Amino acid sequence: MNTSQRILLWIVSLLAIVLLLYFLSPIFVSQAQSDGQAAENIHDDDDDDSVSNHQFALSVELNEAAQEMASIKSQTLMESFFTPEMRAVAVVMPTQDLRLARSRCVEAEMNLRLAQVNQQGISKELTRLKTLQQATGSVASKEVNYAQTNLSQAQAESQLKQQLVSNCHAEVRQQWPQPIANWVINGEEAFDMLMAREHSLIKVTLPTNQTLNQKVTTLRWRQNNQPENVGQAQLLSAALTADSVLSGETWYFLNKSSPLREGAQLQVWVPSSDSTLSGVMIPYQSIVWYAGQPWAYLRMDEEHFQRMSLTSGINSVEGIYLQQGIYPGDAVVTSGAQTLLSEEFKWQIHDEDDDDD
Repeated sequence: MNTSQRILLWIVSLLAIVLLLYFLSPIFVSQAQSDGQAAENIHDDDDDDSVSNHQFALSVELNEAAQEMASIKSQTLMESFFTPEMRAVAVVMPTQDLRLARSRCVEAEMNLRLAQVNQQGISKELTRLKTLQQATGSVASKEVNYAQTNLSQAQAESQLKQQLVSNCHAEVRQQWPQPIANWVINGEEAFDMLMAREHSLIKVTLPTNQTLNQKVTTLRWRQNNQPENVGQAQLLSAALTADSVLSGETWYFLNKSSPLREGAQLQVWVPSSDSTLSGVMIPYQSIVWYAGQPWAYLRMDEEHFQRMSLTSGINSVEGIYLQQGIYPGDAVVTSGAQTLLSEEFKWQIHDEDDDDD
C-alpha cells in the first residue's frame, strides 16, 4: 500500500469516528440529565422529609385512653388585657424591729406620764403649803422651800422624760417613712394587724435604672417556688434606706391578700406603663421547659397536640402573656403537658433506633 492510500484510509477512519460520536451524543446527554434529575429529586425528597420530621417533632398524637391515664386536660383561652410590668424582687419585712421600737416608745411615754403625775402631786402640795402659810402662818418657810425644790426637780424630770419620748419618736421616723412611723408611734390598727401577721410589710427593690411610675398604687406578687400563692400589695412609701445588695430604688408596700412568712423572698410585677395590651395569658401550669425555653401545647383535635414557643411572651405573675402565636379560642393544655413532652421525645428516640437498624 502506497503513501496516498494510507492517508486516504486514515481520513476515512477519522470521519467514521466523528459520525459515530455525533449519533451517540444524545444518548449520553439524556442519561446525564436523567441522573441529574434523579439526584435533584432525591435532594428534594430529603428536604421534604426534613420539614415533615420537624413538624412531626413539634406535635404529639395521643389516643383518648392514654390521655385519660396521663390526666391530660385543656382549657379554651379567652382574650385578656394586660398592663406592661417590670419584674422586681421583694422581701417580707420582719416585725421585730417595729415591735421593739413600739415598746421603747411606749416605755418612754409611760415614764413621762409617771413624771407628770409626780409633778402634779408636788405642785398641789406646794400650793397647799403656801395657802396655809399665808392663812395661818403655821407652816414654816423651810417646808415651802423644800416643796418648791421638789417641784423643780419634778419639772426637770418631766422635761427629761419628754425629751426621751421625742427622741424615740425621732428614731422611728428616721428608720421608717410615713405612714409606717405613725403606726408605730400611735399604735394604730394597722400596727396591730402587722403584729398579728394578718398583714405584712413588703420591701421592693426595682431593677437598676428603673423608676416607679407615679401612677402606680398596687403591685402583684408571687412567692418563690409557689406559683399558686399570689396576691396584691398597696403602695405605702419610698424606703429611707437602700438595699444592701441591689442598687435599685426601694419601696414599701402593704400586703393584705394572704399571710406571708417573715423574710420570705417574693417575685413582684410592678406596672411600668399606662397602656393596656390585648392577648392571651398562658398559665404557669401549662408551661414546660425545653432547650432553655418555655413552651405550651395546644390541642389541635381530639388526639393531636402541637408544641408552641412562648419566647415572644411577657412574663407575668399569672403566667406568660402572648400577643401572637396563640390566640383567643385556642385550647391550651393545663394538665399533663410534661407527659406530652415525654411522648414527643419518646418518638424521637424510637426513630433514631430505627435508623440504627
